[in-house]
Amino acid sequence: MPPKTHKTPQLMKLLTGGSQVTNPILDESFKEEMIRSRNNPVPVKPVPSQEGGTEINITSELISQWLPLVMKRFNVCSCSRCSAEATVEAFDNIRPVIIKVKSDADLKRAQKIKLDKEQSVLMQLIRIIIPRKNLPRHDK
Repeated sequence: MPPKTHKTPQLMKLLTGGSQVTNPILDESFKEEMIRSRNNPVPVKPVPSQEGGTEINITSELISQWLPLVMKRFNVCSCSRCSAEATVEAFDNIRPVIIKVKSDADLKRAQKIKLDKEQSVLMQLIRIIIPRKNLPRHDK
């Protein structure tokens, strides 16, 4: 096992303005959740399409799946107002990926795309949440 360095905590202090923040990527329980989610992925949810078949908004599913967890990990206010603002910001900043599904092969392809996009969406959510650390909490 490589020795631990002090670069990551220092970087987190710079990113968060000096507050004590645990890097969720290094948090063991977060790692275990990520491993579980990759081993047992949440199935995609098809929505009926006007052109026949169904559509799946991969980005929407990933945001709704990961945003509450990221807000909790970074100890950010998770009241309904702050959650709504973070959700809107996430939808504004993350390009939507919508897949049309007409067969089981398309559904499997959508699941693969969801797994491929998961890391980039998670990193975007972290970038959105870090500046929110300095905002006042409403849920306490």
